[in-house]
Amino acid sequence: MAVTLPEGDLNSRLENYLDGFRNRHGLEEAEVDGNVVRLVVKPEVLLAVLATAKERLRILHLSFITVVDRVGSFELTYELLDLRGGQVRVKTTVEGEEPVIDTVTEIYPTANWHEREAYDMFGIAFKGHPDLRRLYMWQDHFDHHPLLKSFEISTKRTFEGLR
Repeated sequence: MAVTLPEGDLNSRLENYLDGFRNRHGLEEAEVDGNVVRLVVKPEVLLAVLATAKERLRILHLSFITVVDRVGSFELTYELLDLRGGQVRVKTTVEGEEPVIDTVTEIYPTANWHEREAYDMFGIAFKGHPDLRRLYMWQDHFDHHPLLKSFEISTKRTFEGLR
């Protein structure tokens, strides 16, 4: 398989990315800041935005997914890299005590690990994920998500019965 990287200097590529997203998707926010295109999207258009990034704009790599617990909602950030110095940062927010969002592993296979990590640490479920199980915490008898702001650190209560 031949890989075709985006052409042009960094600034023109970033402007092309921004135009490509604006012309296809209803974005809540969109701007170029330095060498990063920043987008804020609703969860229901996230898959379409990431598909556009990979298929039309040829941004080939998802570097990582970060999660911030905003108490009552979670902010997910998908960091994309065009392999020539350009970055696209796509943010979305999911709400609820048991948040669910669609997996992006079909578009970016590297999301597999990051989605499992978000599930393990924050309890975010990724609908359609091929192997959504815990990465760091043990599978049995540990129903906690340690990076939640509501997680109470009390070794006696938290780990009771596990030794």
